[in-house]
Amino acid sequence: MILRNKNILLISPEPWNHIFVSKHHYAVHLGRRGNHVYFLEPPGESESVAPTEYENVVEVKYRGFPKGLRFYPPILQRHFIRKKFRELERLCNTRFDIIWSFDNSVFFDFSALPDSVLKISHIVDLNQDFQTGRAAATADICFCTTELIRARLLEFNSKCYKINHGFNDITSAGGGVTLPGSSPLKVAYAGNLAMQYIDWDVIHATVRDNPDIDFIFIGPDGNGEGGEISKQQVREAKNAYFPGRVRADDLALYYKSADILILAYKEKYHADQANPHKMMEYLGSGKMVVATFTAEYSGLKDKNLLSMTHSNLEFTANLKMVVDNLAFWNSSDKQLLRKEWAMQNTYEEQLGRIEGLL
Repeated sequence: MILRNKNILLISPEPWNHIFVSKHHYAVHLGRRGNHVYFLEPPGESESVAPTEYENVVEVKYRGFPKGLRFYPPILQRHFIRKKFRELERLCNTRFDIIWSFDNSVFFDFSALPDSVLKISHIVDLNQDFQTGRAAATADICFCTTELIRARLLEFNSKCYKINHGFNDITSAGGGVTLPGSSPLKVAYAGNLAMQYIDWDVIHATVRDNPDIDFIFIGPDGNGEGGEISKQQVREAKNAYFPGRVRADDLALYYKSADILILAYKEKYHADQANPHKMMEYLGSGKMVVATFTAEYSGLKDKNLLSMTHSNLEFTANLKMVVDNLAFWNSSDKQLLRKEWAMQNTYEEQLGRIEGLL
């Protein structure tokens, strides 16, 4: 199947105004191909369809399903799923050719939908595990980002394929942005700073033990799950800066201006975060990456294109090792290899692979 000129209902567990991740980028790139993409947000209190700043992509809000639908008898579940699907078609004034779902907590029984609609279940996070069996078994095809997720989906559907996260290739003008702080050495992290996975204890130790390095934490903030004392201590550190949220298309400028990019997730989430989306964007900048263990990138560690540790207790020392040998890690040759690897995984490349599988 060629993914062009299709009407696609793309179901996301994050709203459109969330910091952009794979669901948003797929919507944008599918729209650029001439598809009409209807980006369905998590259920809310209102219904609306509104254009976005991106070509052929509209934001759709809806009221969702009856409370406790997962406990209904299957025949009633299918009734309400079919009913809501038709309501969305009327709301969007279209007939959908494809339902592409990144969220198996809604529309989890695709058998309720017309045979003419292509049903895709695309799970990019291990914690997206609600009605996994029903969604996978009734989908025409399943995609995922890690071997752990693939093993789970294969229990229910043999047509399951791993597609790595895409790289959002943005050619940014200029040499970057001016990062805060007085140190010539800049270490940056970008993402949702309220996310429960972040190991603020380890980050605090690293910031504390490296007062001659500026640490920049880019992204929306708020209260997370645990680590709030350490997070506040990082906030109070003289060498830590929180510039807030920036546009997704501007992140490349921040990466370009940093010397090292970091990723530090709690050990209990290493399996769930075996393939974090931001890793691809980091690598596309060419800059050196220091991370806690992320299984899907072990091969790049073996090629000395990034550095990671199995134990979070080693993270601070690992960063110091990289800083002490930064000329080696950020050499022009290594930066080029990282960029080339990311360019092999652009969203256009991934959509081409998906088309071949379809």
